[in-house]
Amino acid sequence: MKLVCLGDSLTYGYGVPRRDCWVSLCAERTGHTLVNRGITGDTAGGMLSRFGRDVLNERPDRVLIMGGANDIFLTGSDLRARADLGALVHQSVAAGIRPMLGLPIPLSPALVPPPWTELTDFFALEPVFRAYRDWLLRFAGIFRIQTVDFSLPAFAPPEGMRLYLDGLHPNREGHRLMADALCAALPPIHL
Repeated sequence: MKLVCLGDSLTYGYGVPRRDCWVSLCAERTGHTLVNRGITGDTAGGMLSRFGRDVLNERPDRVLIMGGANDIFLTGSDLRARADLGALVHQSVAAGIRPMLGLPIPLSPALVPPPWTELTDFFALEPVFRAYRDWLLRFAGIFRIQTVDFSLPAFAPPEGMRLYLDGLHPNREGHRLMADALCAALPPIHL
């Protein structure tokens, strides 16, 4: 099975070696072909604009879509992310590609360093981020889209703070846990 992982820095693997990113770890463990199409700093609109190049051209069986956090960080709202993620799901279905939605890890605002805190009040955005996650779950339920929940209990404070590089991105151990979640959601390869 071929799976394209479309997203932002969480998908790209910001701050860790590429081999330690959850996408690479899951590919190694499962034997499935996983293609990492994460771009650090990208928005859901950016993902939508590169959907043809990064997803359709790969001819995957499935696409895992996870994004929208940067939309929230830059605008203070999740409305654009909702519209663009919805369009990505529907375009996937129309192309015969089975979509999956990734539910991102929670924010840990107390760990976010400057200069990011000079641009965005991450404490104020926590409720928006939670509402977006709830909307993703409702959307997935209505349209029967499989979800992969990366918002694992292990990331909950205070113990979960050890899994972050900076309050936004996971460290190597966090990526290992994210890989566990994706591997559990994928079918086994039958030889």
